Amino acid sequence: MATVDGSDAPDKLKGKYAAMIVCWLLGIGCLFSWNSMLTIEDYYVYIFPHYHPSRVLTLVYQPFALGTMAVLAYNEAKINTRLRNLSGYALFFLSTLMVLVLDLATSGKGGIGTFIGVCAISGAFGVADAHVQGGMVGDLSFMQPVFIQSFLAGLAASGSSDLCIEANYKSSI
Repeated sequence: MATVDGSDAPDKLKGKYAAMIVCWLLGIGCLFSWNSMLTIEDYYVYIFPHYHPSRVLTLVYQPFALGTMAVLAYNEAKINTRLRNLSGYALFFLSTLMVLVLDLATSGKGGIGTFIGVCAISGAFGVADAHVQGGMVGDLSFMQPVFIQSFLAGLAASGSSDLCIEANYKSSI
């Protein structure tokens, strides 16, 4: 098949399926950490019985995500999107690590200081989510539609995998 300029177009694009898998993994990585934190809410309710973590964590997450997204949307022309995505994924990793470090440092004991730390980590997840989701959807929208579809399928898979983990956990109790 010849193109307008007379050159031959490639019959098969190499690496398309590998790129789809990478996009799917990036989608899973975008929400898996936040969904994991929500999955262990039973643990937080046990540790912080007087602070209502099942309600508070989401209420802390949303303003940080919305505020960060508003700032990023306002300054979108000045921001390097790739650096935005990398910093968002790095913040997801560090926040997930901080959940573990905070629990190990406090030996699983509750208290207002520990609860404020968990709330701060929840806010960090909101900031990371605002960085990654907008940046990835924006970058992938310039590529083939299958890439954004696999990214969004990865987002959906991260939520469903956590639901399966939670269902298995509750059935084993």
